[in-house]
Amino acid sequence: MHFQVQKSALLSCINMVDRATSPNNPKEVLGGIHFSAQENELVLTANNLEIAIQTKIPCTVMEKGEAIVDGLLASALVRRLPDDNIIFELKESQVAVSAGTMEFNLNTIVADEFPTYPVCEKKILKLTDYELEHLIRSTIFASSTEEHQPIFSGILLEIKENVLQFVATDSNRLSFIKAQTADVLVPELSLIIPNSNLAELSRCLPLNESMVDVYYGNDQLAFHFDETIFTTRLIDGNFPNYEPVIFLDQKTSVVVDRQRFLQAIERAALFNRNTNIPLIIQVNSGVLEIGITTRLGKSSEQFNVEHEGEDDQAAYSPKFLLDMLKTTKAEQVEFRFEGFRQALLKPEDSDDHLYILMPVRI
Repeated sequence: MHFQVQKSALLSCINMVDRATSPNNPKEVLGGIHFSAQENELVLTANNLEIAIQTKIPCTVMEKGEAIVDGLLASALVRRLPDDNIIFELKESQVAVSAGTMEFNLNTIVADEFPTYPVCEKKILKLTDYELEHLIRSTIFASSTEEHQPIFSGILLEIKENVLQFVATDSNRLSFIKAQTADVLVPELSLIIPNSNLAELSRCLPLNESMVDVYYGNDQLAFHFDETIFTTRLIDGNFPNYEPVIFLDQKTSVVVDRQRFLQAIERAALFNRNTNIPLIIQVNSGVLEIGITTRLGKSSEQFNVEHEGEDDQAAYSPKFLLDMLKTTKAEQVEFRFEGFRQALLKPEDSDDHLYILMPVRI
């Protein structure tokens, strides 16, 4: 293996695949980056068995070949080299890296145990990187961070009647969103993806209106965009039946300016430092009141809203409300609630993004 490549292009690729390395794993090979010099291009691959990332860039190849080096070292070294061309050459059990008058020798990692890159052959959908990032961002906050319940730490990618939708729940709240422009190629599908893996995918997306092709196979899901393939394992199991929850009919409904609602809750949350005291939401004859009382003091705000149904009040986690209000871009949101039943928060003019949250008993 012998090739020359421009530093900025190489560093961009290393930063991409480095997300799929595990530097502290007892298996040294899972912390490595696989370099493969092919005809006029360099292919980089990393695979920690949770996710696998492969990307490629043009380069000048003097001799084809491959080698695995420590990902953490390769990333740190290339980052500190001058902004110029870098030459890599495999010499027995080391890779010589030279730039100008500098030369470094990186020990290689035995390739025998490097995981085979997973193959996903069935194309299931196509969408823009912007829409995929929006689907992830609109649901991931409602998933659980507790790994002992893997189903709740995943996000459901579901295709029903040729419509793509994402769903996440931690059992206390649920976020549901439908894709607007995805090109769906299969009529029905249900897959659960680890939320941490989707968080990494979201960071990798270029967000330049690139199209993302999604493939499924061998209990893996692969996202193809630009010159990159991002592959994730799936969670085995059945996602909770969420439909009875999102179709509840609450007796009280208010329509409120999202920014005003958000800012009022943010101000109330200032009194909730290092505590989990809920805030009280009360509606009475078209007036919405948001209040909270803690050891730091008391907050109360009132403003007029569009109100249908009964007067009512309930208590909610301010964080749970803020998570949704910060995600949606709608100018007006509808908030439906009824005592101790689940509440519904959604954009006023759309049922394509629904957020369900449980009240807090006080």
